[in-house]
Amino acid sequence: MDEWQWRAWVGPPSGGKLGAAFLVTETRLLTCAHTVHGREEMRVGFPGLLEDLPARVVRRGDWRRAGDPGDVAVLELREPVALTPAALAAPDGLHAGGLGGRTLGVWGFPRRPDQNERHAAVTAFPHRGMRREWWELKTGRGDWLEEGYSGSAVYDTATGEVIGMVTNAELRHGDRADLGWMLPIAHIRTYWEELDDLLPLRWLTPAARRELRELLDGVRYTDPLAADLERITGRRSFGGFRSAWGSVRHVAEGWPEDRLVRYVAALGPHLPESARRRLTAWSARHLPRAAPAAPRQGPASVIVRLERVTFDNAFDVTVHTWIDGAEGPGRPTERVPDRRVRPVVEAGVAALAPALFGRDWMIEFAVPEGWLGKPFEQWYVDARNRIPMRKYPVVVRDVERLRPDSIRRDQAHHRWRLLIERGRSEPRPIACDAPRKGSDFQDWLEANIDLCVLVYGSRPVKSWLTAALNNGVPVMMWTRTPCDASSHGDCRGHRVLDELTAAVGDRHPGDLPRLALALRKAALVAPKDTPHCGRDLTLLWDDPSRLPDPPLAMEV
Repeated sequence: MDEWQWRAWVGPPSGGKLGAAFLVTETRLLTCAHTVHGREEMRVGFPGLLEDLPARVVRRGDWRRAGDPGDVAVLELREPVALTPAALAAPDGLHAGGLGGRTLGVWGFPRRPDQNERHAAVTAFPHRGMRREWWELKTGRGDWLEEGYSGSAVYDTATGEVIGMVTNAELRHGDRADLGWMLPIAHIRTYWEELDDLLPLRWLTPAARRELRELLDGVRYTDPLAADLERITGRRSFGGFRSAWGSVRHVAEGWPEDRLVRYVAALGPHLPESARRRLTAWSARHLPRAAPAAPRQGPASVIVRLERVTFDNAFDVTVHTWIDGAEGPGRPTERVPDRRVRPVVEAGVAALAPALFGRDWMIEFAVPEGWLGKPFEQWYVDARNRIPMRKYPVVVRDVERLRPDSIRRDQAHHRWRLLIERGRSEPRPIACDAPRKGSDFQDWLEANIDLCVLVYGSRPVKSWLTAALNNGVPVMMWTRTPCDASSHGDCRGHRVLDELTAAVGDRHPGDLPRLALALRKAALVAPKDTPHCGRDLTLLWDDPSRLPDPPLAMEV
């Protein structure tokens, strides 16, 4: 029958059969990554039709060893075949209710003298999942799964539609098993996104979906996108997505069309300029109700990133720009010794600043913990004319929070979101004579997750700073001048703390960089012998949505 032409075997060039595969286009087949592990070239055959066709592995999932997710591989034939590809089921129709009681088929190529295929009837159990990756398969009476079944499509014997792929089995009866596992179509497509072009999805047209998927190819799902998704859907998505396309598909298949329109509009600021223009044109053609993406709020920035190298007392220096909620022009990473950091940073900021002229902009220093107290506002934005950076808002950030795998980053995300939802700073003052035991400070912060803004009466000791960073406190302010008073009844630190706490008050967190700028300016004309909260002022202001892509060398 023509509808079964897509069933195939797969093996190495040296001969033999390792498992199964199924044809999804005239040149491409799906199989398991473990079946082709360690090989780039394979052979495939369609029993009784075409045999020993050369193919190469063009895509692999995340699978590396037994038990890993992402056990997906894509094979490409050298020449198209005149065979009918498999009919693929719609992912949104695959659930326990829809599959209940239906007989499903699989086939494989176990080791037999005749080297022919064998078939088995199975039942799938979506509710018996494992690690949100696999569904359980149970064979019918008298049928077994064996080595050689991996890569077989799991298909409805009545309609021929493929609902997933066999990946492994529990060989509990010698070399045979009555229990196995399948990867459903909805999960296969997360490891090979082009599969979406072949599925009978119910949103947009196939051509429009394919164009959008290609436009978003390589665009990552980032914290700023996650914030947009939560804002538009009203629900946080647990587990995240492997790409921006995955998040678009999630919105399109789970919410009304107006949410897709809004989310696609929100994607624009996260894309490079050329891709942004293409997305606008795509939306005009395929989403008639789409409105142009509104400009993002918040200042533009020059973001200086310093990563300490583990040897030679050197730093990797990267200078980015952040414009309208997306990364703008930047400079290549430069590795320099400690003594060269300042001139390299000053040169980088001066070179990129013209891209921000005419905007409301600031300078952000993402630096190691030990550098957070440096007087960056005294560095030059124009060294030739000795113009200091303090003419603009200057803030510091914890560079560790910019790393994709950082727990500090995740902690900061939660407190920042609470702070923005609250809409006011509500600073908690930390006096210069407060008990300095680091473990107590750590426990206090961990127990009070609503503490989002800390104001210190003098430079915080290292244990305090580390505890605040580990607990994700996103905003801290302090003057770098220590309080060395013998009595703290009316000391310099207390007076500065009172001024700073009052100045911050109920300010919106987005206003704090401008507030710090105003306080520094006020300190310039204050009497030099009088303490002022704007003198030697450091503001740690860590908005986790302002995340330019790290240099490739810094990726995790």
